[in-house]
Amino acid sequence: MSLVPRADLNYTGGLSGSIFNTQIDRIQGYEVVNMQVQLNAREDRFYVRAYVQNLTNNDATTGQYVTDQSAGLFTNIFTIEPRRYGVAAGFKF
Repeated sequence: MSLVPRADLNYTGGLSGSIFNTQIDRIQGYEVVNMQVQLNAREDRFYVRAYVQNLTNNDATTGQYVTDQSAGLFTNIFTIEPRRYGVAAGFKF
């Protein structure tokens, strides 16, 4: 049997939310940490995996856009999905 841990760190640097590159359109950089550990059986007959996505529960803004004047020029933002965790299992015939 084997135990396989894994950790991922993804960093996205700051960017501008529009073509004008003004301070009000600036989106800060952010990071996302994911981790998992997997137990594999002999000859890979089955596996059991536990995982956590967005370990730090980061709620950073990932993008934005401004609607047109007919809709009131409000800004919509996109954020990272909240922390998720779970267990997965599989087997080979």
